[in-house]
Amino acid sequence: MAKALVKYFGIALVLILVTFLICSEARSNKSSSSSSRTIRFPLYHREKFLASNFKDQRSLVRTRLARDNARFHRRHASSSAQFHKHSGNDLNHTAVLEEGGEYVTVLKVGSPSQNVQLLVDIGTPLTWWQCQPNCKYCYSTPHHIFDTSRSSTYTETNCAEGFCDVTQLFILGCIRRDDPKCHYRVQYVDGSVSQGVMARDVVATSEGVTLHNSFSFGCGRSNQGVTMFNADATGILGFVPGGYSLPSQLQANTFTFCLPTYNTTSSGSLYLNYYPSAFQYSSRSMLIIIMGHYYLDFSGVEINGEAIPIPPENWQCDREGVGGVIIDTGSTITRFPKKAYDIFKDYFLRNAQGLPLSQPEEQLDTCFNVAGVGAWEGFVPKVRFLFKWPSGRPLEFETGQLLMSVGNNKYCLAFGAGGPTTIIGSWQLQGSLVGFDLPNHLVGFLRASC
Repeated sequence: MAKALVKYFGIALVLILVTFLICSEARSNKSSSSSSRTIRFPLYHREKFLASNFKDQRSLVRTRLARDNARFHRRHASSSAQFHKHSGNDLNHTAVLEEGGEYVTVLKVGSPSQNVQLLVDIGTPLTWWQCQPNCKYCYSTPHHIFDTSRSSTYTETNCAEGFCDVTQLFILGCIRRDDPKCHYRVQYVDGSVSQGVMARDVVATSEGVTLHNSFSFGCGRSNQGVTMFNADATGILGFVPGGYSLPSQLQANTFTFCLPTYNTTSSGSLYLNYYPSAFQYSSRSMLIIIMGHYYLDFSGVEINGEAIPIPPENWQCDREGVGGVIIDTGSTITRFPKKAYDIFKDYFLRNAQGLPLSQPEEQLDTCFNVAGVGAWEGFVPKVRFLFKWPSGRPLEFETGQLLMSVGNNKYCLAFGAGGPTTIIGSWQLQGSLVGFDLPNHLVGFLRASC
């Protein structure tokens, strides 16, 4: 008994210390046990499916920035509402989540299998996709909508089954006495809603490797207002550990993204049960998950080897998860708190005096016209992110991760001013390996490794 208590309190102390390092008194989620098999999924940037719709680079970039700006403002306006219960009509509770992401992958679902294209979202715990027939409201998409009538292994979940976990905020359970099916409802911060029944079926990779013979997912029969990704996917693949996310159901407590660049049609990779040993020699940060976000123990920024004087309170967060520094592959640019961004921008411009300034582009307020500037990349300052522990190795960015081309020799700094929480976006992470080791509370970065 005494040994058990010592072990228990020892584990509790470790968790408290990890939490304290990143966000004082914030809450963390537990990890699932892992299987040993490494699983690969192809990972595409969503612009692969959009680029042909635009007449030039500038119109594509403006749409990209509008998408990112909308995600930021929805997050900023409703940060207090996320993962909270809301009462309404006969629906007992609803999870309010951010929707979308910048990357998509493909699963094979059912028997015989059907391709289902999904947005990968590391800020969502629920996996769902549209289902037909009898879809009351299915948004229009060029991609195949899963047809339950064609799958011999498709099963809808009843409320009496253990698969209907009403402790999850988005699981409603039974909503009528004459209906034994387990219902779900998820609302996103832009007001869009997906609802339907929880179901199970065989799921495999796009190459046909079986992942799970009874994978639980939301079978969306009413998907209203979901307009952010109509051309890109038919649902969302959740990646927040716990509940009905992909890593939890496959018992994967390590996963690594090889993020493809924005301006390519080639695929990157998403690996489950994979955290390469090379990360121990790379940039690493302590990691904790709070309210569906991945928080880092960020300590500052260097420009050309000089630590810029941003007060450390800009990187700290409170017990509600307000403030701090998160990694979000669903956001594009990196945003600092306003005061921190002003200091960062000032030091960047001081060190980029060989680059002629140009007019701002949408929310990107620091732009350059490099026409006629020979070897202009040499005038771009070196920017590095610093982390407190355990490796102390900074994360350095290449020019293509700092500046965004908007066409006609114009490049803009892919950073901006945001709210109290710093968001490290996918523009800075493109072309890199980003690995998550949940049991050890670590995230690793390998620059330009894809």
